[in-house]
Amino acid sequence: MMKKNYLLTPGPTPLPPQVCEAMAKPIIHHRTPQFQAILKEAADGLKYVFQTKSDVFIFSSSGTGTMEAAVANLLSPGDTAITVEGGKFGERWTELCRAYGVKTEVIKVEWGKAVSAKEISSR
Repeated sequence: MMKKNYLLTPGPTPLPPQVCEAMAKPIIHHRTPQFQAILKEAADGLKYVFQTKSDVFIFSSSGTGTMEAAVANLLSPGDTAITVEGGKFGERWTELCRAYGVKTEVIKVEWGKAVSAKEISSR
């Protein structure tokens, strides 16, 4: 009997067999009505999950790709951003900001600890 291995990381994640089967079907072009309907259903579902009427954005990238998109589209060289470094993702925000010429005010916190709103507003 084969032993099933479980990958318990943020990604990539193991997929159920029915998802793998669905992925084996021919791809749907992103300009077709079928794709647009699926995208709308996904966006509407996310709006419900987050209890918002605002737009939601779905990225076909890794988390880092989405972080980079946020920095590239919301900040400009010379802007200042406060980054909180309490682990690898906080360090990544700092690196991305600096790569785009954004000045950073870094707040370092112990891994697993939170930064207070007071610490941020005092900057």
